[in-house]
Amino acid sequence: MRTIVLLSTLLLLSLHARVNPFFSTAENKNFPITNNRAEHKPPLTSMTYNAPDQSRILKEVSFTFQNLDGSFETRKLAIDQSIDWRAPLVLSQSGAYKAPTTDKPISSPPSPQQQDFIQIINSGSSISLLTKDSMLRNFPLTEPESLIVDFKHTKTFEPFEKTLTTAPYKKVRIDYHGTFARVTLTLDGHHVCSVAKNAQGVTAVCK
Repeated sequence: MRTIVLLSTLLLLSLHARVNPFFSTAENKNFPITNNRAEHKPPLTSMTYNAPDQSRILKEVSFTFQNLDGSFETRKLAIDQSIDWRAPLVLSQSGAYKAPTTDKPISSPPSPQQQDFIQIINSGSSISLLTKDSMLRNFPLTEPESLIVDFKHTKTFEPFEKTLTTAPYKKVRIDYHGTFARVTLTLDGHHVCSVAKNAQGVTAVCK
């Protein structure tokens, strides 16, 4: 008789057993499903948040981002400023980011600069040094970033300097060094430059 009762009890317990004992008894819907891909959401425009009526100082704001690989990253922004809880806080993003352009407008003609034996024509990333004098050498310099071009020249002249407004060129300076003239092109940062000879002189391109 005891054996029958014991077997009956074991059968009743098996009816309530879970398929996988390593899962929690809570329903699966309580556990978020994750993957390694970022979700596609509508773009953020503007949203508001009403602060609690007892709040007086906003100490910090926490942002949690989902990255391209699906991982999450939290950044905190310190504020520590007084707020009026009656006015909603606004979070917005105004349009898509547009990188500043440094290209010379098509409608703007090249700007020539004249210094007796040499003419400088600046057009976008290209700059032409028109002269009958032969180029001796060219090389870059740092602090500030510059491109140096030397020409064979024996006639004395006063130093010439001119501000340029087309990126990446900021300024041009021409100096006399006894047996050669030096053209210094000051750049707005680090660039890779190439200098090529032609029938009218040389052309430099800095990108």
